Amino acid sequence: MAHINLSKRERYIFIVSAALVSAALLYNFALEPNIKKWRLINTEITVKKARMDKGIRLLKRRDSIIEEYNKYAKTTKNISKILGYMENLADSLGVKTGNIKPGQAVDKGLYKEYIIELQIEGQMQHIVKFLSGLVKLPTLVVLKKFDFRVVSQNPLIFKGTVTLQKIII
Repeated sequence: MAHINLSKRERYIFIVSAALVSAALLYNFALEPNIKKWRLINTEITVKKARMDKGIRLLKRRDSIIEEYNKYAKTTKNISKILGYMENLADSLGVKTGNIKPGQAVDKGLYKEYIIELQIEGQMQHIVKFLSGLVKLPTLVVLKKFDFRVVSQNPLIFKGTVTLQKIII
């Protein structure tokens, strides 16, 4: 191997340059990847801690959440029963129903009030039977508003909008 004679000043510059290159290589290939990995893992830990805290808060509120869900499911089940009963009654009487709009529950203290709006079409005698069937015992629905008009093509067929109120305790 060839031995190069360097002056004292050149030797110091070479040593400093070699140290700087070594430090740069060490930083770029050893320290920087490890720092990025550490930051990534730290971020994952923070996210998982936040998820755990949220889970713990939900577990603490578990009973109230289940109770609230059961209330909602019960009222939704009641409304779906009413709507199913309405459709079956209308089909059995030959009354066409459409554009059924169940409204939001309005809390009135001891009870909740639901407004259901629907459009119906049929002969007046069938419509009257349909409406009287709705206000009877299985559904306990109150007729709030109705509006009928004669369909121009057939004077025996009436078309209109009915607004019903259901009270659930």
